[in-house]
Amino acid sequence: MTKRRNKIYKIISLLLVISISLFLIIYALRDNVIFFYSPSEVMEKVSKKEITDGSLIRLGGLVLESSFSRNKNNQVFFIITDNKKEIFVLYSGILPDLFEEGQGVIAEGFLRLNKNSIKYPERYSLLNNNLYFEAQTVLAKHDENYMPPEVADSLKMGSYNND
Repeated sequence: MTKRRNKIYKIISLLLVISISLFLIIYALRDNVIFFYSPSEVMEKVSKKEITDGSLIRLGGLVLESSFSRNKNNQVFFIITDNKKEIFVLYSGILPDLFEEGQGVIAEGFLRLNKNSIKYPERYSLLNNNLYFEAQTVLAKHDENYMPPEVADSLKMGSYNND
């Protein structure tokens, strides 16, 4: 009977260790499960000091209409909004083909809390927050009804076939 009891204790111990390990992993990843934060969530987390200067995050939302501009150094400036809050974005790089004003976008990069440390176009000075987002990567989003422009053009002309 002691062999059987030892076997049961080993199984219970193993299950306990696995349960504790799983709990600790899920607890450590609780903030990283979200694919991206909206501007409202970022502002809330900054006010609670959960996100600090230089934090690596993903920011998602819509590119605000008439907010896109590019300077002579090929730096791109635009504003991401969730129709409640807005965050100014600075990006140096090539934008994806689907990038447009009014369309969804996800940017991965660093949150900066001092907008006065960069040179940005004067028209963005009206934003009431003192933070900006320094994007390293920009991904354009589309809905499930997306159709490549070539296919859409050929459908309009009536020359597309499904063969």
